[in-house]
Amino acid sequence: MQELDKLPETTPKRRVGLSVASSDGPADVEARNSLLYWIGANLAAMAAYYALGCAVGQYFAAYGLFPAPIWLPASVAMVGAVIGGPRLFPGLFLGSFLINYLDFDSPALIAGIISLGNSLGPIFCAALMRYLRPRDGFFNRFSGVVIFVLLAVVLHPALTASVGTFALSLATPYDFNAAYRTWLSWWLCDSGGTLSFAPTLLLWLGAERMPRGARRKFERGDVVVWGAVAVISLVLFALPPLPMTLYTLVPFLLVVPLSWIALRTSLSAAYTLASLVSVIAMAGTAASLGPFHAQNVINPLQLAGLLIVLLTMNVLTIVALFCERRAAEEASLNKTMLLASTSHDLRTPLNAIIGFADMMRQGVWGPIENRHYRDYVENIHASGSLLLGMIRDILDRARIETGKRKIEPRQLSFRPIAESCLDMVTAQAAEKGLVIDLHVEIDAKLYADDLALRQILLNLLSNAVKFTPAGGRVDVQLTTQADGAGLVEVTDSGRGMTQDEQRLAMDPFSQVAARQVQGGAGLGLPNVARLAELHGGKLSISSILDQGTTIAVTFPPAAR
Repeated sequence: MQELDKLPETTPKRRVGLSVASSDGPADVEARNSLLYWIGANLAAMAAYYALGCAVGQYFAAYGLFPAPIWLPASVAMVGAVIGGPRLFPGLFLGSFLINYLDFDSPALIAGIISLGNSLGPIFCAALMRYLRPRDGFFNRFSGVVIFVLLAVVLHPALTASVGTFALSLATPYDFNAAYRTWLSWWLCDSGGTLSFAPTLLLWLGAERMPRGARRKFERGDVVVWGAVAVISLVLFALPPLPMTLYTLVPFLLVVPLSWIALRTSLSAAYTLASLVSVIAMAGTAASLGPFHAQNVINPLQLAGLLIVLLTMNVLTIVALFCERRAAEEASLNKTMLLASTSHDLRTPLNAIIGFADMMRQGVWGPIENRHYRDYVENIHASGSLLLGMIRDILDRARIETGKRKIEPRQLSFRPIAESCLDMVTAQAAEKGLVIDLHVEIDAKLYADDLALRQILLNLLSNAVKFTPAGGRVDVQLTTQADGAGLVEVTDSGRGMTQDEQRLAMDPFSQVAARQVQGGAGLGLPNVARLAELHGGKLSISSILDQGTTIAVTFPPAAR
């Protein structure tokens, strides 16, 4: 998504500007940067600020509330500063001046000073936001949400409140306590107005990037939930309160469907709904309607403000964390695909190296007389075989994670498969003097995928032989049940694992201490676990230090 060209900026990659369609041509860009364009933008900002200020001020003034408990024009000022920066100063200043001078009957000097704060404060904060903005936007990362809240919702209202309080103090004798109460009230008004509506405006106007991952078309269920929340909030705050204290908690339950909307559709849909609920809640509460006027409630407007903070911050936080998780998952998948691609390219020359080393070991072109050469050839063959095994594990992991690994279970004779896998580790076991026993009935059956079962057994046997010291033993056992479910267990007499090592053994690409010594990619057990899950089973580890380890894999019965 592109952003408005040629905006004043400190760091080009972190600027905050109005997003424009990628199809815009040079004529469109020139039009947006023309004098006429910015005159129109200033008039629009002035009209929006003044119109919204009139509506909010007159509504709350009708109920004896001045200033308004939530000042929505603050969001217009903040968004205008984000989009246009200093170039929208005239429109923001005039909009604020007209409200204060014409509607609030402030003297021209006081109205002017207040308007300077209402326009320069957000412009200053927008400049800081432009510098600190994360590369992928404020609402795609939790850190971006924190920066947005600190600058737009905390600092911006603090600046406008400070300037406004100073202006009002010029007309009356200075009183610290009165000034502090005025400042706090002003800050709360502007903070609530910015938090409840500014993100919605930013997303509507395309001035901030839409979060990744949750954006899709509305389905019927989404529309129903969205509309139901809007109607429920309208009914809650349009009716007189019920005489029940617990009734006060009902609006806070709206956070659940709002979170559902945020995760299923988009931040703009969820935050628009949160803004709507916030305005309805504050307007109804000001009119002495709704749950916050139930019995024993001391400060209804404070509860309405708390509801606004809860709904808006919950939506922003959930979407940001969801986007971070999605980005992490994508990065992990990209890493796996890169490893798989690289590994695939390495496998061809590596097979040639192993093949030539094997031919030299067997003396195809004559015996190798020099002992050192024989040792070198053995090392080349062993190292190449180890590397090829690691590459095979990485490729298996990539196929599993990308969903390309498919299984086709059927009834298999387990013993022949187990014996063929044992033959592949016999030489390695013989070098260490290990005893391997197979405890399986001749006619034992297991419902599994042939290739996947061989991978599972070979991985478990290779690990058992690798981590069992010389003179130890390895046992393979199959236990079947009447319904056809099976339990495959591979037990070794190795050093065993601690609870932390068991946890790390199941984490792809991690390395426990023993595995670091023995080598490997650390993908054997994670791959076995995923293959078991593809069958509908699971892998479990039972291990005691200095006594050994048992890896068990369950296989469910055939589907009926």
